[in-house]
Amino acid sequence: MMIQNLKWTILLTSALIIFSCNTSEQKEVPTTETTEKVELKTEEKTIEINGVQHYFRIKGSGEPMLILHGGPGLSHNYMLPYFDELAADYQLIFFDQRGGGKTDFPKDTSSINMDAFVEDIEAIRKHFNIEKMALLGHSWGSILALNYVAKYQNHVNQLVLVSPAPATTKFYEEMVSNMHKKRTEEETKELVQIMMSKAFDKRETEAFTKAMKIGDKVNLYDPSKIDELYELHQYTQETATKFWFTSNLMERHFFDYNVVDKIKEITAPTLIVIGDMDNVPFASSQLIADNLENDRLEIIKSTGHCPFFEDNKTFTNVLTNYFNPEYE
Repeated sequence: MMIQNLKWTILLTSALIIFSCNTSEQKEVPTTETTEKVELKTEEKTIEINGVQHYFRIKGSGEPMLILHGGPGLSHNYMLPYFDELAADYQLIFFDQRGGGKTDFPKDTSSINMDAFVEDIEAIRKHFNIEKMALLGHSWGSILALNYVAKYQNHVNQLVLVSPAPATTKFYEEMVSNMHKKRTEEETKELVQIMMSKAFDKRETEAFTKAMKIGDKVNLYDPSKIDELYELHQYTQETATKFWFTSNLMERHFFDYNVVDKIKEITAPTLIVIGDMDNVPFASSQLIADNLENDRLEIIKSTGHCPFFEDNKTFTNVLTNYFNPEYE
């Protein structure tokens, strides 16, 4: 890794981690609550979408809900254990976006762009013959969801934005500043050392995962839970490499954008769920809410960028009560 690029690389790594709050590969391990429940119907398949082989995992039955993971460049796996309650009423369609997880990295690198991600969603909707669907996005996935709905609003009947990534470049910069303030000097030094190493440059699993943990822990309300978060999530050299390439290719989007300009005509009912200790400024989520016609903003206390991980019970209740007001 070139020394002159190190400062930028650390900045990009720190910022992109919060767009995901997770790693790329996982062995799904049920939580204590889900082990006592009936096993959900699960189907895995690979489907060619716009010339790229996409990996899908479909859980439950009922109305279709497409799930958009964080990233870009990660996989859907980190979300799986925390959304099972919804699978009782919805058919949850998880998939790895182009350039991430078990989905192929496109031969044409210029297709790693917002328009391509949006058109992939539309092609997926058509493939599954869905007229109207619920759409749920986490972090970067929320920004992707907003871009999709702004173009294809007639095909979405419900929208859920979980810890949406910054709405503008200004809030992106504030988020990065918040993250750096939480990181200790020792952690920053260790991160620099790892990222300068040959092992990291080769995307070796141990070095890459260690760097991501150091970067990711500031996204939790309780940083001591970082090892618990990563018990279910393990990078491989392949998925780490795909993540790195995809996220770097998308940096042009992160540093020059304003999603608010696109969403003012969205009328689909929208739920926004955030943690009160998220590094993304509250004003960013409030700005998104203020520019949506039919929205509801819920804040989960004592959680960071992954409220579904840090307080799954409250998170599940918020979503369940929103979709079914008579639930409680």
